[in-house]
Amino acid sequence: MKWFFYVIVFIYMFYRAVYGSKSIQKETRGLSIENIDYGPDKAYYNAGVRKSIICKGTNKNQKVEWINPSGNVVQRVVTNRVFTQEHFVPAFRTRIPAMVLVISHTNLEDTGVWECRSGAVKRNVSLCIIDPSEFVDTPTEVTVDRGRSITLSCQAKGEPEPRLLWHRNGEIITEDVNPSKYQVMTKYNSQGFEGLLTITSLEPQDSGVYNCDAIQESPNLDDCTASTSLNITLLVNYAPMFEDGNDTALVPGKENESVDLVCASNAHPTPIYRWFKEDGDILSEFSKDEIKLIDDGEKAVLTLVANESTFGQRYRCRSSNLYGEVDKIFAVLKLEKPRKPTEISVENVTHDAIHFQVKWHGEILFPVDEVLIQYMEFKSLLKKRVGTPRDVDWKKAEEALLKIDGYDIVDGKSSGFTLTLPELNEKTEYWVRVRASNEAGDSLWSEPILASTVEQPEIELVEEVDDEPEPVKAAQISDGTFYGIFFVGGILVVGIGCMFAMRMV
Repeated sequence: MKWFFYVIVFIYMFYRAVYGSKSIQKETRGLSIENIDYGPDKAYYNAGVRKSIICKGTNKNQKVEWINPSGNVVQRVVTNRVFTQEHFVPAFRTRIPAMVLVISHTNLEDTGVWECRSGAVKRNVSLCIIDPSEFVDTPTEVTVDRGRSITLSCQAKGEPEPRLLWHRNGEIITEDVNPSKYQVMTKYNSQGFEGLLTITSLEPQDSGVYNCDAIQESPNLDDCTASTSLNITLLVNYAPMFEDGNDTALVPGKENESVDLVCASNAHPTPIYRWFKEDGDILSEFSKDEIKLIDDGEKAVLTLVANESTFGQRYRCRSSNLYGEVDKIFAVLKLEKPRKPTEISVENVTHDAIHFQVKWHGEILFPVDEVLIQYMEFKSLLKKRVGTPRDVDWKKAEEALLKIDGYDIVDGKSSGFTLTLPELNEKTEYWVRVRASNEAGDSLWSEPILASTVEQPEIELVEEVDDEPEPVKAAQISDGTFYGIFFVGGILVVGIGCMFAMRMV
């Protein structure tokens, strides 16, 4: 029986030696740290809060400890600002050790990498502590007159010390962008850092929202940053003005239907509107009850009935505030369908598009809100090689409907539009015709023209070469020839003279 007992003991010892040691190794090699949750839309804890972090082991015999960012073991002294507490977490059939890191009052020195250690096993967690910036003594709305200069001020106080940046419409404002317009400076005072943005020669377009950003970056941890923003609204006072100028606005209207005359000017403060009916040099003012203000008083609408008594009549809108006033004339015209375009010409072409000019001649006045273009390849007319296409041929044509922005008025000063016919075949000739439309109807089709997507070659400028000989060289040759002939001629004259003298003797 002894040998049986020894076998049992041997098997047990072998099991503990093999499987027991593996189990212990498996248990001792694990550590886990709870996730850091800063909260929604945040990446840091505010300085001054209490924070605790748990590091768990996997073996009840483990010794777990915390190491601060300076490399020192955190002691279990509860009177310290930073200390640790041992804790046991219930597990299956046992309890596993856990060490709780407690920071009773966080400050910027706590920012960095904290280490949980158990023997040779280590786990790290990054902690970001910031005292977020607060803006002090900073006005959020500033008003100044046109032409003046203004310095916007933004003061921020926080730890780490904030870096101030100015933005507008998503772009950083620096002196390099427009040194004659912007001047940027940062200084330190008792309230913290102050950012100054000076804007010179203010214009209406300078009105808007300017953003002052206070950016904080911890020197102890690269990813530990915070950004706080303050919006400052700049309002520039200026006299009313119309975006489309003071030219007469022509408003089409269907007969016996109401038509709205909309007067809208840019100004600050918001202008006061008055409407008048012109009768020669006499102005008859409409009552306030007849005028409708919309968009918080930024627009004034006068509603009339389009008929013979209002067609061609002039109405004056006057916009005024403390800085000035401006008038604009409106005229109601009878809405008629467009006339037949009198001229279509090709402005330029590309490999797949043709740009046209559509024009009308003579005394005309009508609105156009869209143009229909019909086009077909020249080679598609197999049976008809001479002359323009017939009406039956256009039934197979392709169409392109082009909207005219702004419901433009065609008059004697602006007699047409520039249109683009895209997505065409390369090096192809097309028959093209157009028709204009508005609410009253369609015009007649224009006379068709031929247009091609063959691009015109660029003309190279060849530098002219002067083939004439250089004047200096010509002069040198002429002088040499002259002296040579003169020398030879002199010898001949002397020789002939000597011969004549000998004969005489």
